[in-house]
Amino acid sequence: MLADLGLFYCAFFWGVSFVSMKILVGFYPTCWILFLRFTAGAALIYLFFHKRVNKSIAHDFKSGVVLGFLLFLALVTQTVGLNYIGGGRSAFISATYVLMVPLIIWAFKKIFPGRVTLIAACLCVLGMYLLTGDEMSGTFNFGDFLTVVCALTFAVQVILIGKYTQGCDPITLSFAEFVSLAFFALVSSFLFETREELLNIESLSELLFTIIMCTFGCYMIQICAQKFVKPARATIIMSLESVFGLLSGVILLGEKVSLRSGLGCILIFVAVLAAELEPFIKLKRARS
Repeated sequence: MLADLGLFYCAFFWGVSFVSMKILVGFYPTCWILFLRFTAGAALIYLFFHKRVNKSIAHDFKSGVVLGFLLFLALVTQTVGLNYIGGGRSAFISATYVLMVPLIIWAFKKIFPGRVTLIAACLCVLGMYLLTGDEMSGTFNFGDFLTVVCALTFAVQVILIGKYTQGCDPITLSFAEFVSLAFFALVSSFLFETREELLNIESLSELLFTIIMCTFGCYMIQICAQKFVKPARATIIMSLESVFGLLSGVILLGEKVSLRSGLGCILIFVAVLAAELEPFIKLKRARS
């Protein structure tokens, strides 16, 4: 239950961070934001958990670097894809990783995720379709391709987190993920981006919020929580990010919600509820 609450925390703050990220992209290019976020996040991990990091082994760091590269690739392909497609279309395609995770596990590990999990994953995708509006018309383009790569990368990363946390220290994994992602972002920023300034004081409050609550907090908690929560179930819980993102837009930015979007939110909530109740359903069947 504590691990589930941790994933709810991640979904909430990732959703709320959409507002902060909208502000930050007005000050910095994408890779530079990632560099600032994950460099500071790695520094915070080392500040609070330096003894565990110093005791870590090479295997933990290697696994963390893999996770960092995959997360970097997912975030960058998603952002670049937004140059070619709308935000709603991007959000829907990205959310298909919720369905990809159980299907990939089923295909490669021959482990059936369970009917409830599959139904819940389908409800999540349908809910995202309704939530993201009427941007799904049109032909498949380069932006769609990049966003499919993003969704697939997210799916693989979530699956590997579930695998790596069984034999590695989650804190060390998080630290290595942060450091490697910051490195990839720094190199990419200097190669492909131009920056007017390294740090803008006007953006400091939003930057600190995304660093402390949404980077240091969320990504580290996700890895720690997935040590106890199966990947397919974890993705369903984290899909609430879209719901919280919509609600934060309504509350903080005054955005309007359509009936269709509201129905999408309800379907995602139902999917999460089904995923949460599945263990109790299985226990009841076993006893009977």
